[in-house]
Amino acid sequence: MKNIRTTIDKEVEKLDLKWRSLPVGRQVRYVLYLFAFYLLMGVGVLVKVFYDLGKGDTIDISHIEVPGVIQNESSVKDSVTNPKNIYNGRERE
Repeated sequence: MKNIRTTIDKEVEKLDLKWRSLPVGRQVRYVLYLFAFYLLMGVGVLVKVFYDLGKGDTIDISHIEVPGVIQNESSVKDSVTNPKNIYNGRERE
């Protein structure tokens, strides 16, 4: 585990040195491109949400149903049966 951590730390340090070696103008340009992409994605998500809300479709909320057909009640019961009635670790009377 320590080997993985040191490998990751070395790779992050290499990337940090590459970033610091770039000219400041290029760093600013990269940050602006990433911010513009982030902003574009956010606007896209908002447009999609408002589009879906504007469609006027209603959401049908109902109970969850069992996907399979149950033939008898024994298939619904737990497979482990305990003949004793246990309450807090003691046998009930």
